[in-house]
Amino acid sequence: MIGRRIGGRYEILSRLGEGGMAIVYKAKDLILDRLVAVKVLRTELAGDEEFIKRFHREAESVASLSHPNIVAIYDIGEEEDCYYIVMEYIHGMSLKEFIRDYSPISISESVHIMKQVTLAIAHAHAHGIVHRDIKPHNILIDESEHVKVTDFGIAMAVSSATITYTHSILGSAHYLSPEQARGGKATVKSDIYSLGIVMFELITGRLPFPGTSPVSVALKHLSEPMPFPRDFRPDMPQSLENVMIRALAKVPLDRYKNVVAMYDDLKTALSPERADEKRLILDSGDETDDDRTIKIAPVRIDENKDQAVLPEQPAPNKNENAKVKKKSKARKWLTLTGLLILLITAGLIIGLILLPKLFYVNNVQVPDVAGKTFEQAQQLIENKNLSAVRKNQSSSTVKKGTVISQNPDAGTEVKAGTYVTLFVSAGSQEISVENYVGYDRSSLTTQLQDAGYKNIVWHGQESSTVPEGEVMRQTPAAGQKVVPGDTVLELTYSTGTPQVIVPDLRGKPKDEVNQLLQAQGLSADYSVGDFSDTVPQGNALDQDPAPGSKVAKGSSIIVLLSKGSQAQPKEIDQPIKVEYTGNGNGNNNGNGNGNGQNNGGGSPAHVQIYYTDANHNDALFADEEITQTKTYTIPFTINPGSQGSYRIVIDGNQVKTGTVDYPK
Repeated sequence: MIGRRIGGRYEILSRLGEGGMAIVYKAKDLILDRLVAVKVLRTELAGDEEFIKRFHREAESVASLSHPNIVAIYDIGEEEDCYYIVMEYIHGMSLKEFIRDYSPISISESVHIMKQVTLAIAHAHAHGIVHRDIKPHNILIDESEHVKVTDFGIAMAVSSATITYTHSILGSAHYLSPEQARGGKATVKSDIYSLGIVMFELITGRLPFPGTSPVSVALKHLSEPMPFPRDFRPDMPQSLENVMIRALAKVPLDRYKNVVAMYDDLKTALSPERADEKRLILDSGDETDDDRTIKIAPVRIDENKDQAVLPEQPAPNKNENAKVKKKSKARKWLTLTGLLILLITAGLIIGLILLPKLFYVNNVQVPDVAGKTFEQAQQLIENKNLSAVRKNQSSSTVKKGTVISQNPDAGTEVKAGTYVTLFVSAGSQEISVENYVGYDRSSLTTQLQDAGYKNIVWHGQESSTVPEGEVMRQTPAAGQKVVPGDTVLELTYSTGTPQVIVPDLRGKPKDEVNQLLQAQGLSADYSVGDFSDTVPQGNALDQDPAPGSKVAKGSSIIVLLSKGSQAQPKEIDQPIKVEYTGNGNGNNNGNGNGNGQNNGGGSPAHVQIYYTDANHNDALFADEEITQTKTYTIPFTINPGSQGSYRIVIDGNQVKTGTVDYPK
């Protein structure tokens, strides 16, 4: 499935996990460019028409739910006998993993989580949907402790085709209500009981009824009293324990009326007003209608004759007998009928008294035979008037022929003649290694916890093609026959695109910069930087990312090049000679070297000098009349790369212009 595109838009990226009915994949919605979770039904279920119809009906119902604490369903589809549901992708972990990793969890934090779960279930109930499979595995929590409930209604669509996938059903036995364990229909009250079990496990870190056999766990839910949570978590306020006592009542009528009522009680459980609350005691007990004793009228036993005796009948009246004699046929008929009724009644009474004694079977305790050979265990079982049934089970830890476990458990009281199933070790058994390539590491870690391998070793390896966290290789290979208890499973997963260290490029010329980056599999993106008095022009002045940073191989590094030292404005005193011609006509034959003619005695010449530099723009420097040649010194301020300029006007006529360069 990895790499396959479903529905023309959902590209499968990796495997997140699987259950008895479906496999869940991480995928990308190519149209909306977002990550989604795609649940694909197993191909073994595709042939069950009843399942398909009910599945579609339930999936469409759940798709109508819209709540911040419920995983949203985006799409439902079918493609080549592949039935799938597209759901919201949650980056986090299941509540089961959260309990395992962070227990004990603070009381306030636990209440915060449970309030979100109850709100989600209450919303579903308001829309006529009963979850039926509430357990920590179906509750997701992200890093900010925002809760999302998933797998709504799917359990209601299970048909006979899924019986073989028992491992998915066994996992729910710990959270099953007594009425469900008895085979009854799951209701709103059943969900409330399951919420109580989840709350019990969240706060105490353990299940109220642990056990390896789903049958034994179900029997405990039916018959054993619920342990008090405060026995395992003394710092819990009594008001909070009372919430669980109410939710976990054996009799549905004793539980909360609905989940909203449970939420309201939970909301105030930590309030100071309830600090002195007493332990809740339910008056109705655990007795159901089917368990109540039927009372019958007492029957007197004649101690001398050891027979049942009916109450004495009154003696017949003589007048009545006289009338009966007149009708002999009627009397005979009545007499025979009366005798027959008397015999039947006496027989029934004798049966009620004596038959139970004849058929009564004593109770016996099941002996503990775990660890014994089958022959020894069988003898101990038969000595207790019980019968042993052998079931072989592979085991890499228990010696062949030795009893691994038993059902019923040791110490259980049963009727004599009951069959006790003995699970006997058949020794180590080879299995075919599954294909783990394409799985996401986080989901696979949980899945492999109970796989029985001697050890599981993870190897991280960089990859530019395989998504981060996805398994790339495995040893032993998929399909290889191994004994799990003797096998080390090695899994290599992608750590993402290869990372390299960014070299220090500062102060280096472009040629050296290119060589350093190419050696690391990187490239340069050059830009003009700023002036620098220490870094020559054209050399690397700065870079981004900084030296020593880790970046993906193939990345581009921004390099800013120095513009070199920044030149400063300079002041220049520029001499300008104005020749006096003596005729006042504005002619100027001066060349600025003092060799012009000077004909004094003529009429005055009106001289105006304008100049432009860094600080002036065509500013008037001199405005006067002269009668002889004169040299003016103009103080220019010139910016680097710029010029100053001047112009000379005599008697209203511009006679000369010039420029002044920035000095080198």
